[in-house]
Parts: sequence; C-alpha cells; structure tokens
Amino acid sequence: MKWFLTRLCYLAVIAIFFYASYGFANYFAAMRQNVPEIFFSWERQIPFWAWSIVPYWSLNLLYGFGFLLCKSKAELKRYTLQLFLAQIIASAFFILTPLQISWQKPESSGFFGFLFDSLLAFDKPFNQAPSLHIILSVIVGSLYMSKARQIWLKCLLFAWFALIVVSVLTTFQHHFIDIPTGLLVGFLVLLFVPLDGEILKPKRNFVTPRHLKQALIYGFFAVLSLFVALAARGWVLWLVYLSASFFLVALAYLLFGCEIFRKGQNGRLQTAAKILLFPYLLVARINIFYWLRHNSLYDEILPGIYLGSIVAAPKFSAIFDLTAECEYRPRNAQIYENFALLDMTQPSLIELCSAAAKFNELASLGERTLVCCALGYGRSAVVLAAWLTRYKNFSVQEAIDLIKSSRKMAVIEGYEDLLQNFKKELKC
Repeated sequence: MKWFLTRLCYLAVIAIFFYASYGFANYFAAMRQNVPEIFFSWERQIPFWAWSIVPYWSLNLLYGFGFLLCKSKAELKRYTLQLFLAQIIASAFFILTPLQISWQKPESSGFFGFLFDSLLAFDKPFNQAPSLHIILSVIVGSLYMSKARQIWLKCLLFAWFALIVVSVLTTFQHHFIDIPTGLLVGFLVLLFVPLDGEILKPKRNFVTPRHLKQALIYGFFAVLSLFVALAARGWVLWLVYLSASFFLVALAYLLFGCEIFRKGQNGRLQTAAKILLFPYLLVARINIFYWLRHNSLYDEILPGIYLGSIVAAPKFSAIFDLTAECEYRPRNAQIYENFALLDMTQPSLIELCSAAAKFNELASLGERTLVCCALGYGRSAVVLAAWLTRYKNFSVQEAIDLIKSSRKMAVIEGYEDLLQNFKKELKC
C-alpha cells in the first residue's frame, strides 16, 4: 500500500507541474498578437476523424498508469525525470517560439463530442511545436514496450501508440511539423535519460586534437545541412534530421564520448540512439562498403588472430569489437566483447591498456579471433599493436611492421609515440 501511495504522489506532483506549465504557456501565447502558423498545403487533404479523439485522449490514461507499472523506486524516479524533462523542453519552445493551429474542427456529437469539449475546456490552439503529445507518446510508449514480453503485445502497443501519433493530425490538434519535432525531442530525452542505465553526462579530460578535428567536421556538416534545410524549405526540411544526427556525433567527440551511441555488450545500439543517429549510421555503413569494395575484409596477423572489419565478424568464433557506431548481433555460439572507441581518434593510455588486456583474455581462449573496427584499419590496428608489444614481447616497430605486412591498408602512422609510451607503461 505504501508503494502504491508513493507512485500516486509522484503522479500527483508531475500532473500539477504538467497542467501549470502547459496552461501558462497557453496563456502566454494567447496574450501575444499574430502568433505564426506553419503548415504544408497538402495538410488540407488530411481528413477529420472524430473517433480518433479516443486514441488521442488515451495517452492521458497511459501516462498516469505508467507510474503504476514502475517496479522499483529507481525506475519510478527515472520515468518521472523523463516526463519532467519533456515538459521543460516543450514549455520552453511554446513560450519562446509560440505557434498555433487556426483550423476549425467540424462539429462532433455524442461521446466523441464530449471528449472534444473536455479537451477544449483546458486547451487552446497554441503549444504546437514540438508536440508535447508526441514527446509523451515516445516516452510513455517506451515504458510500455519495455514491460511487454510477448511479440504480439509489443506489436499491439506499437500500433496503438502509432495511432496516437496519427491522431494529433486527424483531430486537427496539430500541424505536421509538430510531429517530427516532437519525435526528435522525445527520443533525445530517452537518449540522455534512459529508463535504465546511466544518464548521459559530459566526460572530463578525454578530448584530444583528433577529437576536436572530428567534432569540427561533423559540426560543420550539421550547420550546413541545417542551413540548406531552412533556406530551401519544403521537403528539404528533412535535412534537419541529418543535421541533428551529425550534431549528436559532434557532441560525442566533444563532450560525451562513445556513450552517446548507447552500445551494449550485446552489440546492439539502444533504439533511441539508432533512430536519432540513423542518417550518420547510414553514411558510416556506406563508407565501410566503399572503402572495402576492392580490399580484403580481414587478414591473419598471427595464427588464429585476425585483423579486419566488423563486416567479417560472422566468420569468426570470437570477436573483439572496437566500434561504438556499428551494431553487431553475435550468434549464440560466438564469443563477443565490445570495447567502444570513437573513430579517427587516439585512445588514451588507460583505454589502450584496458583494451589490450580485454583482448588478451579473448585471445587466450584459443578460438579463431577477430579484432575489428569499422574498416579494420585504425582503432583495431592500434589496439592489436599494443597487445603485441605487451603480451607477445614485440617492439613497437616490430608490431607495426607485422601488421602493415599483413594488412597493408592499416593506418598506424602517427601512433608511434602513443605505442612507445604504452610500452613504457607495462605496469598498467
């Protein structure tokens, strides 16, 4: 009973905050003159479905019942934090960049009419982008999906939440642009504040000149794609998706490291990361196939030890994966270890020590083992060279020569000083 009351208290607090902040944003927008409206001409063809007010309203029930689904206080706090963060972000946009929908809804009667009247009792035609309804659909839907075990139930939940998303249009509550902006904010909340796992926080003392260079490159393309999207408008606005994806990658190099990819020891990226980073992940995958189209996927360095691309991973019994951005689903019979490093960067001595030690544990199993990154040219080559110097008594130059003789495209130039320092720090 105590635990039930605790959950009700959390619900009451967040509900009060919800209605207070949402109502204030509506009031603030109503006080302004000439509140803008953004919509595409094709939206005039969207039908009004009175019955869709039912899935629209159902989010309120699912929102509240979600507190009762939380099985621990930690999960309850995290769910509450997600909702609080969503409210803060949405309200900030509603106040700073208010938008409206001026379309008149057709008359509705009966039960549907009652639901529309109840909605109009506290809502106004403001608080548009990003749609808070969409943001909450992502967050609440994620909670429910995490609780479902059967495939049929997951499919049913997905279909219902998809219907909720569609209903914001068919009830004439929102314009289309409110949906992708709402999805963006919703998945950002899940990325930075997952239901389980660590909250994404800036890392200290990990940025090197290589990190800054990559951050500037991705930051430049993020700004460029955003500029093109806003200048061209229309369907070109989808480039904002590319911009957001590249901006997150820039933040990975500048602040958050590999954790922004949310890659687990099962080789998979969390759903929020996959969705938000999809444009970048697609470009990265194309890049892999482009560079490897005329080259070998892997090469043998020592008997049973191979260096190569993660694309070749299905051919091996043991895989040491150094990518943060490449998803891989190991087979049941495979031994898999992920030690994520950002591409095109120089690992720290601590990272190199840890990676070499982890790989040695894997290599000592005697299986046909692949150490890999995206191409098998950079991160994996450096870690393999460190392993050769520490555990196979190679000199730095001998390790480099061995790797280069077997995998000629490996890029170890520029890492000699790092490897020499690593050689001196064998106590690690």
